[in-house]
Amino acid sequence: MNDLRFGSLGETWIKLVQTTVRTGNSVDGKSIELLGVQVIFPAEVEGDEFIRQFGDSRMIAEMNNVFFADGANALRHGYANLMRGPDGRHDLEDVISLLRNKPASKRAVVTLCGPGDGKVPCVNVVQFLIRAGVLHTIYFARGQDAYKKFYADALCLAKMARRVADGLGLPAGTVSGFIGSSHVYREDQPAIDDFLARGNQFLLNGKSKGAR
Repeated sequence: MNDLRFGSLGETWIKLVQTTVRTGNSVDGKSIELLGVQVIFPAEVEGDEFIRQFGDSRMIAEMNNVFFADGANALRHGYANLMRGPDGRHDLEDVISLLRNKPASKRAVVTLCGPGDGKVPCVNVVQFLIRAGVLHTIYFARGQDAYKKFYADALCLAKMARRVADGLGLPAGTVSGFIGSSHVYREDQPAIDDFLARGNQFLLNGKSKGAR
C-alpha cells in the first residue's frame, strides 16, 4: 500500500499527484491509476499557502457546495442529502451527540450512499474517533481525481473534522484517507507537468527560506 503522510495538505496533494503519475498504470488509455493509497494530513488546513497558490478557487467553492449545500452546483452532484450519521442525520449533530455521550465509541460514522440510479459518491464513509483527547477523522473514497479534485475534497473533509471537533471542544487532529483508485486523466497531462514543476519549486524555495 502507498502511504503518504505530510505536514500540510498542499504537500500531500502534490505528492499524491506525483506518485500516481510515476507509479500508476494506464487504464483504457484515458487515465493513469494507482490503487490503494493512504493519505494523512492535518485537519487544520487554514492558511495553506500551497493550496492558495495552486488550488482552483472555483473548484473549492463548488466542492464546498457538493458537501454542504442542497442546491445545484457546477459539478452536478451533491453529498449533503446523501450523508447519514448514526441517527440518520446529515448535519453531523448525531455524530457530535454520540461522541459527547460515549467518547470511546467506534460508531460515529457518516455514510454516503447513492440514490439508487447506479451512481455512487466518490467519498463513501467518514469515521470520527476520539483517542487520547484528540479527534481523528478517517475516510474511504472509492476513487479521487488526484490532480483536479483531491485537495478540494480534502478541504471539505477537514471542515467536517473541525465541525465535529469544535462541537466537542477538542483538537481536530489529522484526517486519514484510503483511496481505492487514485487517478489522473491523460488529457490533463500538460497541466499536471506544469503543476509538478512549479509546485515542487515552490516547496523547495519555501524550505530554503526556512533554513536561513
